[in-house]
Amino acid sequence: MPQQSFGLGIIVPSSNTVLERDYTRLGLDGVSFHFSRVLNSEDTIEQLTAMKESSREAAGLLGHPRRMKGIALGCTGGSFLEGMGYDESVVKVMEEASGLPAVTTSGGVLASLRALAVRKVAVFTPYDEWLSTRLVTFLRSNGFDIAFHAFGFDLRTTLQDDCWQPINDWVAAQVPDDADGVFISCTDFGWLRGIAPLEERIGLPVVTSNLATLWHLLRTVNADERLPASLSRLTQVSKSGLRR
Repeated sequence: MPQQSFGLGIIVPSSNTVLERDYTRLGLDGVSFHFSRVLNSEDTIEQLTAMKESSREAAGLLGHPRRMKGIALGCTGGSFLEGMGYDESVVKVMEEASGLPAVTTSGGVLASLRALAVRKVAVFTPYDEWLSTRLVTFLRSNGFDIAFHAFGFDLRTTLQDDCWQPINDWVAAQVPDDADGVFISCTDFGWLRGIAPLEERIGLPVVTSNLATLWHLLRTVNADERLPASLSRLTQVSKSGLRR
Protein backbone atom coordinates (compact mmCIF):
# COMPACT_ATOMS: atom_id res chain seq x y z
CA MET A 1 0.00 0.00 0.00
CA PRO A 2 1.52 3.37 -1.00
CA GLN A 3 2.48 5.71 1.79
CA GLN A 4 0.52 8.93 2.21
CA SER A 5 2.06 11.80 0.28
CA PHE A 6 2.54 15.22 1.82
CA GLY A 7 4.55 18.43 1.59
CA LEU A 8 7.11 20.00 3.91
CA GLY A 9 7.98 23.68 3.92
CA ILE A 10 11.59 24.74 4.42
CA ILE A 11 12.59 28.35 5.10
CA VAL A 12 16.08 28.83 3.68
CA PRO A 13 18.64 31.62 4.30
CA SER A 14 19.04 33.58 1.07
CA SER A 15 22.75 32.75 0.77
CA ASN A 16 22.25 28.99 1.22
CA THR A 17 23.08 26.75 -1.74
CA VAL A 18 22.85 23.36 0.00
CA LEU A 19 19.45 22.72 1.63
CA GLU A 20 17.34 22.54 -1.52
CA ARG A 21 19.89 20.31 -3.23
CA ASP A 22 20.39 18.01 -0.23
CA TYR A 23 16.75 17.42 0.56
CA THR A 24 15.34 16.99 -2.94
CA ARG A 25 18.12 14.59 -3.96
CA LEU A 26 17.15 12.20 -1.18
CA GLY A 27 14.05 11.23 -3.15
CA LEU A 28 11.96 10.48 -0.06
CA ASP A 29 8.88 8.42 -0.87
CA GLY A 30 5.77 10.60 -0.97
CA VAL A 31 7.50 13.71 0.40
CA SER A 32 7.64 16.95 -1.58
CA PHE A 33 9.67 19.95 -0.44
CA HIS A 34 8.56 23.55 -0.81
CA PHE A 35 11.03 26.36 -0.14
CA SER A 36 10.90 30.02 0.82
CA ARG A 37 13.82 32.37 1.54
CA VAL A 38 14.70 34.95 4.17
CA LEU A 39 17.52 37.46 4.03
CA ASN A 40 20.99 36.26 5.05
CA SER A 41 23.72 37.91 3.00
CA GLU A 42 26.12 37.94 5.97
CA ASP A 43 26.21 36.55 9.48
CA THR A 44 25.56 39.68 11.51
CA ILE A 45 23.51 39.99 14.69
CA GLU A 46 21.09 42.27 12.84
CA GLN A 47 20.41 39.86 9.98
CA LEU A 48 20.27 36.73 12.11
CA THR A 49 17.86 38.21 14.65
CA ALA A 50 15.70 39.61 11.82
CA MET A 51 15.13 36.04 10.62
CA LYS A 52 12.68 35.42 13.44
CA GLU A 53 10.22 38.02 12.17
CA SER A 54 10.98 37.25 8.50
CA SER A 55 10.07 33.64 9.21
CA ARG A 56 6.57 34.76 10.14
CA GLU A 57 5.73 35.82 6.59
CA ALA A 58 7.61 32.90 5.01
CA ALA A 59 5.83 30.37 7.22
CA GLY A 60 2.48 31.97 6.48
CA LEU A 61 3.04 31.59 2.75
CA LEU A 62 4.30 28.02 3.08
CA GLY A 63 1.15 27.17 5.03
CA HIS A 64 -1.06 27.92 2.00
CA PRO A 65 -0.47 24.85 -0.24
CA ARG A 66 -2.64 21.79 0.23
CA ARG A 67 -1.07 18.66 1.73
CA MET A 68 1.47 20.63 3.79
CA LYS A 69 2.23 18.91 7.10
CA GLY A 70 5.03 20.95 8.69
CA ILE A 71 7.55 23.77 8.35
CA ALA A 72 11.19 24.22 9.37
CA LEU A 73 13.46 27.23 9.63
CA GLY A 74 16.60 25.78 8.06
CA CYS A 75 19.13 28.02 9.76
CA THR A 76 21.22 27.18 12.80
CA GLY A 77 22.52 30.65 13.75
CA GLY A 78 19.13 32.24 13.19
CA SER A 79 17.57 29.89 15.74
CA PHE A 80 20.14 29.83 18.56
CA LEU A 81 21.45 33.41 18.54
CA GLU A 82 19.71 34.64 21.69
CA GLY A 83 20.44 31.57 23.80
CA MET A 84 18.36 28.98 25.61
CA GLY A 85 14.71 28.97 24.57
CA TYR A 86 15.23 31.16 21.51
CA ASP A 87 14.60 28.22 19.17
CA GLU A 88 11.24 27.66 20.86
CA SER A 89 10.25 31.29 20.42
CA VAL A 90 10.96 31.05 16.68
CA VAL A 91 8.84 27.90 16.49
CA LYS A 92 5.94 29.77 18.09
CA VAL A 93 6.16 32.55 15.48
CA MET A 94 6.07 30.04 12.59
CA GLU A 95 3.24 27.98 14.04
CA GLU A 96 1.09 31.04 14.69
CA ALA A 97 1.63 32.23 11.12
CA SER A 98 1.08 28.91 9.35
CA GLY A 99 -1.23 26.88 11.58
CA LEU A 100 1.18 23.94 11.09
CA PRO A 101 3.70 22.17 13.32
CA ALA A 102 7.10 23.86 13.02
CA VAL A 103 10.69 23.20 14.02
CA THR A 104 14.02 24.99 13.87
CA THR A 105 17.46 23.66 13.09
CA SER A 106 18.72 24.39 16.60
CA GLY A 107 15.77 22.57 18.16
CA GLY A 108 16.48 19.68 15.82
CA VAL A 109 20.11 19.58 16.90
CA LEU A 110 19.15 19.34 20.57
CA ALA A 111 16.61 16.60 19.84
CA SER A 112 19.08 14.67 17.66
CA LEU A 113 21.92 14.72 20.18
CA ARG A 114 19.54 13.60 22.92
CA ALA A 115 18.12 10.79 20.78
CA LEU A 116 21.67 9.52 20.24
CA ALA A 117 22.50 9.86 23.97
CA VAL A 118 25.36 12.25 23.14
CA ARG A 119 26.33 14.32 26.16
CA LYS A 120 29.91 15.36 25.41
CA VAL A 121 30.05 16.77 21.91
CA ALA A 122 32.81 17.93 19.58
CA VAL A 123 31.54 21.01 17.71
CA PHE A 124 32.70 22.10 14.25
CA THR A 125 31.52 25.22 12.39
CA PRO A 126 32.36 27.48 9.43
CA TYR A 127 31.40 30.54 11.51
CA ASP A 128 33.43 33.47 12.74
CA GLU A 129 34.56 33.01 16.32
CA TRP A 130 31.83 35.19 17.89
CA LEU A 131 28.98 33.21 16.35
CA SER A 132 30.60 29.85 16.97
CA THR A 133 31.11 30.79 20.63
CA ARG A 134 27.40 31.63 20.91
CA LEU A 135 26.60 28.15 19.60
CA VAL A 136 28.77 26.59 22.30
CA THR A 137 26.98 28.70 24.92
CA PHE A 138 23.60 27.58 23.55
CA LEU A 139 24.58 23.91 23.74
CA ARG A 140 25.98 24.24 27.24
CA SER A 141 22.87 26.04 28.45
CA ASN A 142 20.86 23.07 27.20
CA GLY A 143 22.90 20.58 29.22
CA PHE A 144 25.66 19.46 26.86
CA ASP A 145 29.38 19.31 27.62
CA ILE A 146 31.76 20.52 24.93
CA ALA A 147 34.70 18.19 24.34
CA PHE A 148 36.17 20.28 21.51
CA HIS A 149 35.30 23.36 19.47
CA ALA A 150 36.68 24.31 16.04
CA PHE A 151 35.47 27.13 13.79
CA GLY A 152 36.27 28.93 10.55
CA PHE A 153 36.08 26.10 8.00
CA ASP A 154 36.19 27.49 4.44
CA LEU A 155 32.92 26.61 2.70
CA ARG A 156 34.46 27.35 -0.69
CA THR A 157 36.29 24.00 -0.54
CA THR A 158 32.99 22.09 -0.76
CA LEU A 159 30.97 23.85 -3.44
CA GLN A 160 30.58 20.84 -5.73
CA ASP A 161 27.91 18.16 -5.30
CA ASP A 162 28.87 15.46 -2.78
CA CYS A 163 32.16 17.18 -1.98
CA TRP A 164 32.17 16.16 1.66
CA GLN A 165 35.68 14.72 1.95
CA PRO A 166 37.36 18.02 2.97
CA ILE A 167 34.87 18.39 5.85
CA ASN A 168 35.38 14.80 6.95
CA ASP A 169 39.16 15.15 6.87
CA TRP A 170 38.98 18.38 8.91
CA VAL A 171 36.71 16.82 11.52
CA ALA A 172 38.30 13.37 11.79
CA ALA A 173 41.76 14.80 12.48
CA GLN A 174 40.51 16.78 15.49
CA VAL A 175 37.88 14.73 17.34
CA PRO A 176 39.17 14.09 20.89
CA ASP A 177 39.03 10.68 22.53
CA ASP A 178 36.63 11.82 25.24
CA ALA A 179 33.90 13.02 22.84
CA ASP A 180 30.86 10.77 22.49
CA GLY A 181 29.49 12.51 19.41
CA VAL A 182 30.11 15.18 16.77
CA PHE A 183 28.00 18.14 15.69
CA ILE A 184 28.79 19.92 12.39
CA SER A 185 26.88 23.19 12.35
CA CYS A 186 25.39 25.40 9.58
CA THR A 187 22.80 24.42 6.97
CA ASP A 188 25.15 25.61 4.22
CA PHE A 189 27.72 23.16 5.59
CA GLY A 190 27.23 19.41 6.05
CA TRP A 191 26.51 17.10 3.14
CA LEU A 192 24.11 14.28 3.99
CA ARG A 193 25.88 11.51 2.05
CA GLY A 194 29.11 12.19 3.92
CA ILE A 195 27.72 11.46 7.39
CA ALA A 196 27.81 7.65 7.33
CA PRO A 197 31.43 7.52 6.02
CA LEU A 198 32.51 9.92 8.77
CA GLU A 199 30.70 7.91 11.45
CA GLU A 200 32.44 4.76 10.27
CA ARG A 201 35.79 6.52 10.21
CA ILE A 202 35.64 7.98 13.73
CA GLY A 203 33.37 5.43 15.41
CA LEU A 204 30.99 8.08 16.78
CA PRO A 205 27.54 9.42 15.89
CA VAL A 206 27.58 12.54 13.73
CA VAL A 207 24.82 15.17 13.60
CA THR A 208 24.79 17.93 11.00
CA SER A 209 22.42 20.89 10.81
CA ASN A 210 20.76 19.60 7.63
CA LEU A 211 20.29 16.10 8.99
CA ALA A 212 18.95 17.34 12.34
CA THR A 213 16.47 19.74 10.71
CA LEU A 214 14.95 17.15 8.39
CA TRP A 215 14.93 14.31 10.95
CA HIS A 216 13.27 16.53 13.55
CA LEU A 217 10.68 17.85 11.10
CA LEU A 218 9.78 14.37 9.85
CA ARG A 219 9.66 13.07 13.41
CA THR A 220 7.34 15.95 14.37
CA VAL A 221 4.88 14.95 11.63
CA ASN A 222 5.26 11.22 12.46
CA ALA A 223 7.09 10.34 9.27
CA ASP A 224 10.77 9.92 10.22
CA GLU A 225 10.67 6.36 8.86
CA ARG A 226 10.82 7.92 5.38
CA LEU A 227 14.54 8.66 5.92
CA PRO A 228 16.89 5.86 4.81
CA ALA A 229 18.48 4.06 7.75
CA SER A 230 21.78 3.93 5.83
CA LEU A 231 22.10 7.72 5.99
CA SER A 232 23.35 7.93 9.57
CA ARG A 233 23.09 6.52 13.07
CA LEU A 234 20.39 9.09 13.78
CA THR A 235 18.12 7.75 11.04
CA GLN A 236 18.40 4.30 12.63
CA VAL A 237 16.80 5.55 15.86
CA SER A 238 13.09 4.83 16.20
CA LYS A 239 10.67 6.72 18.41
CA SER A 240 11.24 4.10 21.12
CA GLY A 241 14.96 4.87 21.05
CA LEU A 242 15.81 1.50 19.53
CA ARG A 243 17.87 1.01 16.39
CA ARG A 244 15.91 -0.04 13.30
